[in-house]
Amino acid sequence: MKYIRDIKKGWLIFTIITLFFLFFCSTGFSSTLKKGFPVPSFSLSTINDEIFNLTDYKEKQKLLILYFCNNENEDSICGIEELAKYFEEHIVKEKYQIIMINTRKDLKEEDIILIKEFWTNKKISFSILLDSQNEVSNLYNIEVLPTTIFLDQNLIVKRIYPGLISKQQTLMFQYISYLLNAKKKGEPEKKDDEGCEDDVCHH
Repeated sequence: MKYIRDIKKGWLIFTIITLFFLFFCSTGFSSTLKKGFPVPSFSLSTINDEIFNLTDYKEKQKLLILYFCNNENEDSICGIEELAKYFEEHIVKEKYQIIMINTRKDLKEEDIILIKEFWTNKKISFSILLDSQNEVSNLYNIEVLPTTIFLDQNLIVKRIYPGLISKQQTLMFQYISYLLNAKKKGEPEKKDDEGCEDDVCHH
């Protein structure tokens, strides 16, 4: 009888450990984005009815910016306009790409036309993906709009900027200048030892 009890006890311990391990895997390795780790890959339709695959952009540019937004969200509009303004005013030496991910849900064909017209009127020409089922937003645990994610050439997370905060925007533009070797039009070349590291700029 003791032998049988020991076997049952062993199986119980084994079952508890297995359940704990499965729970840990489902939570500890969730899709929460972390600096220094690769992002989950995804595919979405573009606003022009093409297919965008994130993995196609690996090793294609120095910086890939994912911008989660909604054209009905005022901060989303202000944020992308500021980003566009920055690139208009600066000379950028390294290759980059900006991808807007529109999070409006359950889009109809007429909604897509209106979204396209909206950003065209704003003179925003970045690529736009449609996350109408919030698949990628949920995968990336996007809770605040806009959320800006910087990925390096290997699709590793470099920076995450949730929301539109003035100080955060300043740090973001400083980091872009450092990473892409950018300078404001009309300004002289910076010396090699000038730059930013870990969101700290040296002048």
